[in-house]
Amino acid sequence: MAISSSSPLLRGAAVALLVAGALLAPAAAASSSTSDKPAAATPSPDSPVSDRAVPALRGDAARTATAPMVDERLRKREASRDAARTSGTTTITPWAGALHVVWGAFPNVSSDGAQATHSINPGISIPPGNPDIVYAPTLVPSGKSCIEVTTFYWQGGNGVGAWDWCAASPGFAAVAWIDSNFVSTYTTPFQGLPAYTVLDVQTNAVTNSWTAYLYNYTTSSWDALFTSADTAKLSETHGGWDMFEVYTEYNAATGEGYYCTETYGTQYHAANLQIKVGGTWSALTTSNSSVTPPGSVNSTDFGCYGLSFTLQTANSHWQVTH
Repeated sequence: MAISSSSPLLRGAAVALLVAGALLAPAAAASSSTSDKPAAATPSPDSPVSDRAVPALRGDAARTATAPMVDERLRKREASRDAARTSGTTTITPWAGALHVVWGAFPNVSSDGAQATHSINPGISIPPGNPDIVYAPTLVPSGKSCIEVTTFYWQGGNGVGAWDWCAASPGFAAVAWIDSNFVSTYTTPFQGLPAYTVLDVQTNAVTNSWTAYLYNYTTSSWDALFTSADTAKLSETHGGWDMFEVYTEYNAATGEGYYCTETYGTQYHAANLQIKVGGTWSALTTSNSSVTPPGSVNSTDFGCYGLSFTLQTANSHWQVTH
């Protein structure tokens, strides 16, 4: 994958902001149960847009909640996040600092939008002192996009956030905590898990304005999460991604990354992946996207035993199971 200013490989310092208890704590975690709610059909990207905003922290409040401590962790992660690892082994070689790894679907065309169904795991509880961050799934339509929409799990809470790549200092610009209200409003059952549907689309080609929406299953319409614009991003013509992303540090007590213990028994799905090119929506396939890294994926390369990586539908539905 080409490394650009919006590449996840260059945001090590920025994502390292999520390393300590949030100053604005999330509401009580939602139950992982989807109750008796029937599964809904995949929303159309042309469904009505409401005049409502997704309830979320925004601006300085979002940054405060997700970045209370930066200095020590920032330096530590930047200095050692690419520590050498031995692949193809049956054991996990200890590493220093943060290991940054990704796997998922990468469109190979510049699109004007993307839509996906992302499962959530409200029951995940990463305790204080665990330095790891799991972004799964996390979506960027293309290089010119302003907004990355990510599901994140860390010691400060679980949430769905809009990361503003068009800000002078990129960071979380909107954060919706995964609580009972979020689950009941913005999710539907999907393969035994609650899942939300995100639409991240360019709304003005001249100003390169983008808006990220979440589908409101109670009103059958799109609610806005965040909007941003920057014409400078128009020069970035590469594709985007929808992927499983982890920043993990070695836990000598378990012999693997810290996140493994707290996320055991979970599944992560990114399904119904589609992109908008030339005004037409098309599902991700092997012709318009690739899977990175390709081929068989070694769980130990992710600092964790027992992860499995599968494509239920190439390349519009990937799944990671632990």
